[in-house]
Amino acid sequence: MAQIFNQYETNEDGILLEARASAQGQDVPCLHGFLARKYRSVAEIPYEPANAFLHEYIATQAEVYERETGIKVDGLGHIEGFWTHVDRVLPPLGSFYLIWNDDHRLVGTGAMRRVDETTGEMKHLYVRPEARGTGLGRWLVDQRIRDAQTLGLKCMIADTVRGNVEMPALYKNLGFEETAPNQISTSVNVTPEVAAGLRFFRKQI
Repeated sequence: MAQIFNQYETNEDGILLEARASAQGQDVPCLHGFLARKYRSVAEIPYEPANAFLHEYIATQAEVYERETGIKVDGLGHIEGFWTHVDRVLPPLGSFYLIWNDDHRLVGTGAMRRVDETTGEMKHLYVRPEARGTGLGRWLVDQRIRDAQTLGLKCMIADTVRGNVEMPALYKNLGFEETAPNQISTSVNVTPEVAAGLRFFRKQI
């Protein structure tokens, strides 16, 4: 699979996506038909496609959240906060993945960050519809659990919006238990106003 792609496309919302896999970053063995990259520094991250993909993910979650709660959420602050503190999902504090398919289309992402001495938190698990059912979501969860174990962490937490059907099913299939709001969760601490519309999960690793 080629290392650099310079194709462009627009998603359904008209957002221009640069479907380019940076030559930097660490290639990680992934499922057949996908190219996985794990980023070790801010400079390695292909910002434009990653940022557009993050906007797409947040828009989908905000739509589900509003449908479930009746509350409209502005995700721009969340996105700005992620990029301001992106070092928190990079070594030695965490991990960040982008996944492309054989058509050079960005189809998946996931991040993990250390939230205390023993706990990691999974963030931004998103797989585009055309790549769902392939095991890619499970791969991204498993990979970040391995990363957390490498960091010496003993527990993983996650959250998702109420109304999201796929994520709770995936987490439960992988041994996560649903819990009360995790008080160390980024979602609870940074945007406490949305916590009531979230579901929370935990797994000993």
